[in-house]
Amino acid sequence: MNKIFDYSAIASGLILLLLSVLTFCDVFGRRFLNSPVTGTIELVEIGMALVAFLAMPRAFFLNANVSADFINNLNLGIFKTWLIIFKFFLMIIIMSLMAYATTKTSLKFMTNERVTIDLELYFYPFYFICAFGMWLSVLAIIFWFIKELSQTKTTKENI
Repeated sequence: MNKIFDYSAIASGLILLLLSVLTFCDVFGRRFLNSPVTGTIELVEIGMALVAFLAMPRAFFLNANVSADFINNLNLGIFKTWLIIFKFFLMIIIMSLMAYATTKTSLKFMTNERVTIDLELYFYPFYFICAFGMWLSVLAIIFWFIKELSQTKTTKENI
């Protein structure tokens, strides 16, 4: 599973690289050739959503989210286990609901065939990719939880 999360993050990075090249071409074309790239704003908006949702699974799995280090560095004993369980339930509920809602919205966009304004691209493929990233995040949260509990158990046995 770690490889899948890595590939998702790599895809996120590649999309970000392509968006930066697109933005450069748009600015260069607008400034020097008096001809901007059509649809750049739409592609960058959609692409940034893809970047965020495809990078999230790896962040969840590695617990690389923004956190308060002073809590992580304290020796809290059994309270740390309860914090991990609370964090797991909070994250799994929020991400599951977001993934479900995004999947449902993707299906709705697929049936009504909504498109973007400039390029007339269908919305639903991008929403499905975001939903896929969110479902991967749900899996990453589950695997993170298992890994954290096993590390906490191992730490307790060593003490």
